Amino acid sequence: MSHSALDITTQNIYANFLDTQLFSQVQSEILHEVGEIRLDFTPIQSTKTMFLEPKIAVVGSGEIVEEFLDSLSRSCQNLQNCEIFSVLPESFVNLNGNLGHFTLLYTQDSQTLTLEIAQVVFFTNFPHIQHSKGVHWVNEYHSPQELLETLQSFIGTYTYTTPIAFTSALCDFWHRRPKSDGSGYCHACSDVCQSFGVFKDDKKSEIALSSVDCIACGDCVSVCPTGALQRESESLESLTYQAKMYKGAIPILHTHTQSQDIIDALTQVPNPKALPFVLGQSHILNATYILSVVQESGAMVIVYAEPSQYVTEGVNTLNALCEAIFGVKCVLLAHTKQELHQALQQAQVLDSVYYTYTPRADENLKEIFSQRAFAWVRNGDFGRVSMQHSANIIIDPQKCTLCLSCVDSCNTKALVNEASSFSLLFKQSLCTGCGYCVDTCAEKVITLEPKILDAKSSSFEYVQKAFDEPFKCVECGKIFATTKAINKIKNILLPTIGSDPIKARGLECCSDCKIKIIFGPKDHI
Repeated sequence: MSHSALDITTQNIYANFLDTQLFSQVQSEILHEVGEIRLDFTPIQSTKTMFLEPKIAVVGSGEIVEEFLDSLSRSCQNLQNCEIFSVLPESFVNLNGNLGHFTLLYTQDSQTLTLEIAQVVFFTNFPHIQHSKGVHWVNEYHSPQELLETLQSFIGTYTYTTPIAFTSALCDFWHRRPKSDGSGYCHACSDVCQSFGVFKDDKKSEIALSSVDCIACGDCVSVCPTGALQRESESLESLTYQAKMYKGAIPILHTHTQSQDIIDALTQVPNPKALPFVLGQSHILNATYILSVVQESGAMVIVYAEPSQYVTEGVNTLNALCEAIFGVKCVLLAHTKQELHQALQQAQVLDSVYYTYTPRADENLKEIFSQRAFAWVRNGDFGRVSMQHSANIIIDPQKCTLCLSCVDSCNTKALVNEASSFSLLFKQSLCTGCGYCVDTCAEKVITLEPKILDAKSSSFEYVQKAFDEPFKCVECGKIFATTKAINKIKNILLPTIGSDPIKARGLECCSDCKIKIIFGPKDHI
């Protein structure tokens, strides 16, 4: 049983395709070059090691558990310092820590005791215990022998790498104050994590990664709206440069372990335009990743992958957008060999969807999607499509004081201010729908329309949402605020100031002049 994806970094992963007679010389050269590009972008990963003691707890009861404990004892009899603990389900309390450093809490004689263990086997389901490396659920194994072999593989020197890269500056959760219910504004990555590979620290408002626990499933990359999380060996930049080689071809996105399925399918259902596009992990795919491959190839893209809700959401968004604009789907999703054969029969080159773009190093995922999607929409209006991590906002321009707290709160530059014209501007295609601006607004004049994208030109440009007249200092004439902001302050403070003309005039002064009239001569007041 293995959750991690195979990541080939020391050889051209297209070698097995090049050994067949399925592709022309030109196509073979393309595959060879794509493999070389992949290697160029593969980082030199420093491996880490840890020693795992043969200390295992088994939580369960009954004859089957006793038989397994006997088998486990025999398999570990030649290991030094081997310790096997049996814990009754009714005594089990909780489990903390990670692989090699678990603390198991259990009760005995009305006391809560602890066991320091490296691994644990559960014969009984405990919904509050999260899946992670070193936590083994019996029902996930085909046989006792498979479980014993897996336990043995986690004993002794254990080597691991860091599969996921994290950029905190792009994170919509990082160091933001929590919502009123104590939760953060975006923690999709930790919500979908099947282990403790990615988790959130609510007290610090930080996202943390555990390389030891990460099973490299890719889900966290797929759901991250800004690109704060990327697969170390498979960045969007890498995929983009690989995709550029597929112009005029039909890419089949799949993992290395599915290569034989692709060879068999192309043998049985020949499509002269179809070419394999190997991924380390297909579950990293989201709307921006897939859109990049569609546009760079100028063709329908086949995604051959195990079912994933998050990949499917991205595919549905792109197909809805493509159908609205071009009247045809651009992504064919296949989970089975039969569906793969059907996709090969349907797939075709789509010259109308072609667009090439090389993202800047400082662009986030939303900026890249915005640039690419605009290339399709241009000056048209194709209605509203459903899209995760996207939203429109409505602002009451009469009540907005342009305090700009919403601008300061926006992590993707969807909201900006134009200082020269005292305007608040919004670009819908950059909005992740996190809602931070809504709660930050002191006037409570922002409303969110979540999970939508309006496929029209105005969604891809900055549109004025609020405007105010500049307010000039009554002493020196310098612009220092907006009229609405000053009027709001006056409405609040004038009743408390009473008849003091100096304080009243100070409300309409810039900071420099305010000091002058308070501490200077009072003759002109």
